Parts: sequence; structure tokens; C-alpha cells
Amino acid sequence: MHVERAKLEDAHAISEIHVLTWRAVYEGIVPADYLATLSVEKRETLWRDSIAKGTPEIWVAKLEGRIIGWVASGPCRDNSANPQVGEVWAIYVAPSHWSSGVGRALWLTARKRLQQHGYKSVSLWVLAENSRAIKFYLAAGFAPDFSSTKELTLGGKTLKEVRYEVEIDG
Repeated sequence: MHVERAKLEDAHAISEIHVLTWRAVYEGIVPADYLATLSVEKRETLWRDSIAKGTPEIWVAKLEGRIIGWVASGPCRDNSANPQVGEVWAIYVAPSHWSSGVGRALWLTARKRLQQHGYKSVSLWVLAENSRAIKFYLAAGFAPDFSSTKELTLGGKTLKEVRYEVEIDG
């Protein structure tokens, strides 16, 4: 397995993993009707545009030439964010490769790139019910900031997101 910068032609595989992983991770958390509406084609347009713009930076993990995961990172998108704070916008690994080190390799790539861009810390948002992701982020050194939460509604269900942060300076 190796990690490389995403290319335009990777957008479809990135989108497939995005939808597949959402359906696996959020089953029982996000209403099934909402998960059923997720579209690879719509996500592909989004990710193709992001790859073309270069923001966020997207890196893919490949195994035998096939994309098995990806990470998107860049400046923190929060309105009042300190300019020294970067953000992991998204990280997804195909369920068939969970707990195999792919997520960690992607995180370490994003961390290195964020450090190279001068960020001193990194934040991300995770659904409070996403125990798999929370376990991963805690193992990667992130800590929850329970004073920074927000709500969103998906498929008629209100969900809570919590900000997690880690220092990367040094």
C-alpha cells in the first residue's frame, strides 16, 4: 500500500468509497432513507472539483493500483478559526480495509502536509455517535473539545458533532 496525491481520474473511486463508507459507518445512526439517497455521481462532481482546485488537498491510499482510502485536509473551515489551525475535512477507508493501518497512513500523510503548510494544530468534526471514528482519532492523539459542538439534521434526524483537536507543532 502507498499514499499519493489524488488525480482527477481518482474522483470516481474516491466517491465510491465515500458513499460505501457512509452507508457502513452510519447504519443505525443516520436514517436509512437518507443513506439510500447518497449518490456516487454527485459526490464525484464535488471531489473532481476539489481535486482540480487543490483545496482541500486529497491523498489516496492505493493497494495494487486500486484506491482503498483517502483523506482531505486543508485550512480550518470554521468561521473564527485561527489561521494556524488546519483541518481534516474527511478521511474514509473502504470497509474491507478497516483496522489495517490505511487510516493511520492517510492521517500521517495529512499531518505531514499540514505541518509543511505551517499549521500548528489540526481540528476535525465527528458525529458523537460515530464510535469507530472516535476510537481512531483518540488513538491518533486527538482530544475532544466538548465546548465546541454543533447540530445538523440528516434525513429528518438531528445529530450532534463534536470538534476534536491535536497539536502538530514539532
